[in-house]
Amino acid sequence: MKSFFYLFYESFKSLKDIRTLTTTGILIALSLAIGFFSIDVTPDLRINFAFLAICTIGMLYGPVVCGMSNFLKDFISYILQNQSPRAYSPQLALVVFIAGVIYGCLLYKCDFSTKKTISMIRIALARGLVVLFCNIVLNSYFLYTLYVNKDFGITNLTHDGISGFAVYCAPRIVKNLVQLPVDLIILMIFLPMIKFAYDKVRAQFGHAKGSTV
Repeated sequence: MKSFFYLFYESFKSLKDIRTLTTTGILIALSLAIGFFSIDVTPDLRINFAFLAICTIGMLYGPVVCGMSNFLKDFISYILQNQSPRAYSPQLALVVFIAGVIYGCLLYKCDFSTKKTISMIRIALARGLVVLFCNIVLNSYFLYTLYVNKDFGITNLTHDGISGFAVYCAPRIVKNLVQLPVDLIILMIFLPMIKFAYDKVRAQFGHAKGSTV
């Protein structure tokens, strides 16, 4: 348990390093750029790979930095791309932050040189949890209760409400589950390459491999 909370301490401590802030800023900008090429399935459902840059932040700097970065990216993206009258939702912002924390907790300091199999499992768990828990469960619930049926809730379940929620969730479930294997393949190729390049660059500047500050 101590080591789990130490992840947050180390991640928070890395915010003091200007290199962390600079690299994180670049990755947030990259995530925003990737997001511009998203494919809108419905007004609330889109296909994009902006999570690649966010996962990289989680791998390099941990849950605190990644959670804050994912929230900041989402808020800036809302301002730049929003074409609907919907106000920015604190509930959806919380889901975005949770997703960043999940990435940071599971991907932080992945070692692809000596523990490649374990690191690949961590990648699968991280993306799988975000897709299942954040994208399918939390996002679907909040979007439905905020914008489709405000009377629907855990304490106020009706047959019509449950049926409507199930119909609303169906395309989200299909989209996310179909895209998940593709996401995992890309992450398992992309993250080891980024980690190798990152460690090489830091080694050239006299930093120990795996150091984050």
